[in-house]
Amino acid sequence: MNRQTKLISWHVLVAFLAWKLWEYGKYASFNSFPGVDLEPASVLNFLLLISVIVLGYILFQQRRWAWTIGGIVGILFLAMLGWTLLNLVAVGALLLFNLWSATRVRREIHERRILNIVDAFYHGLLPVVLGLFIMISFAAYQSPFAEEVKKTDRLPSQAETIVRSIVEKTIGNKVEGTTPQQKQRAIDQVASQTFQEFNRILKPYFQYAPPVLAFGLFLILWGLSFLFVWAGMVIGMALYWILKRFKVVRIETRQVDAEVLVV
Repeated sequence: MNRQTKLISWHVLVAFLAWKLWEYGKYASFNSFPGVDLEPASVLNFLLLISVIVLGYILFQQRRWAWTIGGIVGILFLAMLGWTLLNLVAVGALLLFNLWSATRVRREIHERRILNIVDAFYHGLLPVVLGLFIMISFAAYQSPFAEEVKKTDRLPSQAETIVRSIVEKTIGNKVEGTTPQQKQRAIDQVASQTFQEFNRILKPYFQYAPPVLAFGLFLILWGLSFLFVWAGMVIGMALYWILKRFKVVRIETRQVDAEVLVV
């Protein structure tokens, strides 16, 4: 298999994984409080995608491939989720993060006398992960649940359950009643009134729910980014070992010239 065939195969594999990821993304949305539905298969698909992207930057070591790879992932994102201005901004961010990733990988490889593939993966994965997180957050901003919250005049029912639990724990022992049923009715009444007051106070701000939910999701994902980076490194190194085992790639020792500053 020559270099050109390997390059084409890499682009095709990235296209397939990106298509699967955004296909999952069409059905992943906020529909509970305060979570987001994601299938385990989509998480594995995400890890494979970031690993394959960075592995390609390591193998081919040219920053121009960041534009083609980012373009493939971005076009599939737009095809699946819509050609909106917001999605175009997300694709632009992805392209810049991929260029950053390819630059970091190239610098890590070319500035070392002995290759360290683990470090190359570490430096390349974080920008790719953050770029995809931005796209996922923008997709959540346009999710049906975010739009429903924007149009509603009350918090989700799960929030009422949380309020009732807090009320029961804080004032449950202070509520007077001749029977447990009377105490429970009193607690329910206090919780209901508290929940209604929350809705009254927050009602003017429900229109800002989509950006708040999207930004909150990005912060959550950002906080977990180190897990995705390390998991991506494990998968990426496994893929690299397989390619090396079947002699698709190899390491050679070569004599190279180095620039020296002379005064």
